[in-house]
Amino acid sequence: MPVSRRRFLGGGLAAAAVAVTGTPLLAGCASDKKTSAAANAAVKLPTYTRYGGVKPDLPGTDVVLDGFLKYPASPVKAIAEIPGDGKPITFMTNIPGAIPPAVDKNQFWQELNKRLGSELQISMASNDEYDDKFATRVAGGDLPDIMNIPPSTPQIPGLLKAKATDLTEHLSGDAVNKYPFLANIPTIYWKGCVFNGAIYGVPVPRGMSRTSLPLYRTDLLAAKGIKNPAPKSFEEFFDICKEMTAAKDNRWSWTRVPTSYIRMMLGLPNNWKEEGGKFTSVYEADGNEDALEASRKMVAAGVINPDTFSAKAAARKQWFNGGTAAFDYDSTVAWNQYYSDNTAGDAFGVDMLDVPGFTSGAGKVWMGAALNNVTAFNKSSKHSVETLLKVANWMAAPFGTEEYLFRKYGVVGRHYNLVGTDPVPTKTGIVETGIGLQYIADSALALYWAGKPDVPQKQHAIESKIADRMVYDASYGLYSETSSKKWGQLTGVLTDLENQIVQGKKPVSDWAPAVKTFLSSGGEKIRGELQDAFTAAGGK
Repeated sequence: MPVSRRRFLGGGLAAAAVAVTGTPLLAGCASDKKTSAAANAAVKLPTYTRYGGVKPDLPGTDVVLDGFLKYPASPVKAIAEIPGDGKPITFMTNIPGAIPPAVDKNQFWQELNKRLGSELQISMASNDEYDDKFATRVAGGDLPDIMNIPPSTPQIPGLLKAKATDLTEHLSGDAVNKYPFLANIPTIYWKGCVFNGAIYGVPVPRGMSRTSLPLYRTDLLAAKGIKNPAPKSFEEFFDICKEMTAAKDNRWSWTRVPTSYIRMMLGLPNNWKEEGGKFTSVYEADGNEDALEASRKMVAAGVINPDTFSAKAAARKQWFNGGTAAFDYDSTVAWNQYYSDNTAGDAFGVDMLDVPGFTSGAGKVWMGAALNNVTAFNKSSKHSVETLLKVANWMAAPFGTEEYLFRKYGVVGRHYNLVGTDPVPTKTGIVETGIGLQYIADSALALYWAGKPDVPQKQHAIESKIADRMVYDASYGLYSETSSKKWGQLTGVLTDLENQIVQGKKPVSDWAPAVKTFLSSGGEKIRGELQDAFTAAGGK
């Protein structure tokens, strides 16, 4: 199973809120969870109005992302009004890469402040440290104007009700049209921002861009005479993996064990499945034992880098970039990042593998998590709600606009150079622009890579191929208090067992009793809470 890029808080945030309020985070929410779920379902979500100012070269759909072969020659200046109010605005966020230079040494940040019309003061932490830092700020009652709140935050309804501004009257239905680039965010993403019968945040959308499948090095496979691989079963896939492994030469097929991919071959649920009002978790579904046995076979055959069980994500990415692994399980976001980090020269190429059925036919594909984070506004902020929404709207200007070009690439000549109409980042640009603006608000990802039109073409092709086989997480938009508190702990035990099984240290037969323990320790209660919420919401 894929795990969140942020580790589970282990109750730290909940404990922090108790220190502030003297009560659990959920206090202040509707005590009747069925009533709360019904109230959430009754909220009129923002009306989706697709922005038509930029025409994609590769048009998308409700599922497939828009693709662009080059950046438009004359980017649209989409926002005339400066969004800020002249006063400093504070923001707290995680940073996925290295912490960038401070504002006094960062010309991109300085130019951003001019364009916003307010100084954006950003408190940053690495991905690994963010949860603890956020919990500390909650406990100290020292929250910024704009908050990046992970969807995995324990007891999130209570936190939002206690600390965040209710945005319903500003965003519900056609009211969102005042902020056209927030209106350009598809409705499905707003569903994850509704708590306590109100809209409490702005979504940072992901979905298809976070859908993970095997990424593979086209250059390495081509060197073995394998072009356009399309295995029709697990066994054919396994044969390719064996072909791409040469352990004596320090080359393995995989950076890690692709158990999630094998689960998709077997048609297992994406986290939770709903059928007739009954919820089933991926862990208890039929086919897990087959997936674990197939994964064990791959480890035993030596096609997985043997250091994978102790290595961190950064090391695995280096294996893929460096050519010691031909496959990695990741998303479109990582696909682009691999090109950014490429150390193999012009021959370097990446593509994505489709999912076959385990024995024949076509497999299912798990849709990526809908949200990266919910952006909430501190109800104690001295800024007007309208100002903070204008800032978010500015941050959400989509691909092809002048605002997007600056936000993602900076200033021409310093942060990027133009090759034709394409902005190609400089080393300075990569360092200075990584200040986390995408976590205030963002448009849906556009498929694009500067100077390499074949990249969005490949990405658009695989998305179009899998679009009608996507499997969605039925728990999205439904709140379970038990899951909020215990999901990371419960699933962590199963993940540890999974690792033991695939390494051959424990038998596959240990899985079934472990799932029974998972259910009795909280999984069954989570199921019941999700079912109650689903029913109360009218089955939606």
